[in-house]
Amino acid sequence: MIQDASIQKLFEEYEKAFSALDIEKNAEMFADTFISAGPRGAIAQNKAEFLKLAKQASEFYKSVGQEAAKLISADETPISEQYAWVKVHWGAKFKKTGERWIEFDVSYLVQKTTPEPKILLFIAHQDEQKAMEELGLLSE
Repeated sequence: MIQDASIQKLFEEYEKAFSALDIEKNAEMFADTFISAGPRGAIAQNKAEFLKLAKQASEFYKSVGQEAAKLISADETPISEQYAWVKVHWGAKFKKTGERWIEFDVSYLVQKTTPEPKILLFIAHQDEQKAMEELGLLSE
C-alpha cells in the first residue's frame, strides 16, 4: 500500500499514461537523470535522451499489440523523508492475449526532493523481451 499521497498521485498519473502509451507523459515523472535496470543490466540516462526515444517506445508497444495497462497493487517502503521504495505489480493486455492480464513487477526508487516526486530508478523484475517472445508478441 502507498502511504504518501504525493507518491499515490504520481503512480495514478503514471498508470494513465502507461495505459495510453503516452511515453512522453511518463517521461515527465522521471528525474532529470535516472537509472533503468533489469535482468539484462542497467543504464543511466537523462530525460532528454528518454524523450528522444519516447515515440519509438510508444510505437513498439503498439506494434506488439498493447491495449491497456493497470496498476494491480503497489507497496511503498519509506527510506527517508526524501526517498521511498515502491514495488508495483502491473498488468497489461495485448491483442494476442485477449482479456487476460499479463502480470509483471517493477520496483521504483522515488525521490521527494522537489515539489512533485520523481522516479530516480526503476528495476524491471522480469526480462521483458523474453516474456514477449514466450507470449508470441514479437512474432507476426
